[in-house]
Order: sequence, then C-alpha cells, then structure tokens
Amino acid sequence: MIEFSREKVNRMGNNFKESYTQYLLVIRILLLCGVASSVLYAATDMLAAMQWEDYDWTARMVSDLLSVSAPTRSFIFVPLIVYNVLVFALGTGVWMRRRNRAIGVTGIILMVYAVVSMLGLLVFPLNYDAEGANATMHMVVTFAIIILMFMFVGFAAFGSGRSFRVYSIITVMLIIGGATLAGMQIPRIEADLTTPGLGVFERLSIYAMLLWVIVFALSLWPSNKQ
Repeated sequence: MIEFSREKVNRMGNNFKESYTQYLLVIRILLLCGVASSVLYAATDMLAAMQWEDYDWTARMVSDLLSVSAPTRSFIFVPLIVYNVLVFALGTGVWMRRRNRAIGVTGIILMVYAVVSMLGLLVFPLNYDAEGANATMHMVVTFAIIILMFMFVGFAAFGSGRSFRVYSIITVMLIIGGATLAGMQIPRIEADLTTPGLGVFERLSIYAMLLWVIVFALSLWPSNKQ
C-alpha cells in the first residue's frame, strides 16, 4: 500500500514537472513574440521606405508610409496587423510571467496598447484629406497610444530592478527628446516646407521603444530552475 502511494506521488510529481515545463515553454514563446514584434516593425519600416522612390526617411514620418494615399500602405498594412498581434501576445506572456502587481499591470496595458493600435490601423488611419470626426479620432487614437506606451514603460520599470529602471528612464528621455525635436518641425509642416531631420527624430523615439520592448521581454525570460 505504501509503495503504491509512493508511485502515485512520484507520478503526480512527474506530471506536475511536465505541465510546468510546458507552461514555461508557452511563456517563452509569448515573450519571443515581443522580440519578433520589434524586429518586424523595424524591418517593415526599412523595406517600405526603400519601396517608395520619392520617400526620404530622414525627412518624413513613419506614419506617412501608412497614410491612406501612400503607395506603401498595401505593403505595410499586413505586417503591422501582425505586429499588433505579436504585441498582444507579449502582453499575455508578461501577465502570465508577472512576479508582482506592477508587471501584471504592464501585461494588461500592453494588450490594451495592441488593441488601440489595431483600431487606429483599421478604423482611423492617417488621411491627410480627412476632416472633422475622422481626423479628430486619428489624433485621439495616436494620443492614446502614446499615453499607453509611457504607462507600460513606467509600470514595468516600477516592477523591475534598479538597472532596468535606469534603462527605462534613459529610454523615456530618448522618446521625449526625439518627439520634441520632431515637434519643432510642425511649423515647417504647416507651411508645406521641407522638414530635414524629422524622420530621424521620430525614429529615434520609435526605435528606442522597440529596443526597450526587446530588453523587457528578455528580462522576464524564465529559467528551467523556476
């Protein structure tokens, strides 16, 4: 009777280890989705810029590639849908991997960010000819995406160690710095003048965030001993 009980306990223990190993595998796959999302976004930006002959990536915004009238919209549309799906998957993985409440909230915010970004892509895309409600909603969605981005960086930093907090602060400074420099070009945009450096400044913000996502995803990578 005792031997049978021991065998049953051992079998239950082995089943638990196998289930936990599979659980960790799912988390790793979801975290890798975060890495893949940043790589996909960067690659799509670069390839789309090369496809548009008259597009100067140093002087024009990334969103121009996705505007309704852009010749690159059809090329960039599907990859950005995949990007948002990958970010949602990352948020799921972060929530599953949560080691404290702040990291769990970060996962939820990442999922909301992906949904709002998808909404902007499908329902309220950039349209330079749009007026009224549609143009306003595009600005609202864009503003919401920016707020959500700062929120998930902030909560992740709060729930992580000192080194990652410092890195997150540097990232936020780069994002704000790039956005500020890009914003200084608004008068030239309104005057329909050339905007040298606009694309570089905007991409400084975007790529700083993309790199942060990769570092954050890998910082949550579970070991086999856990």
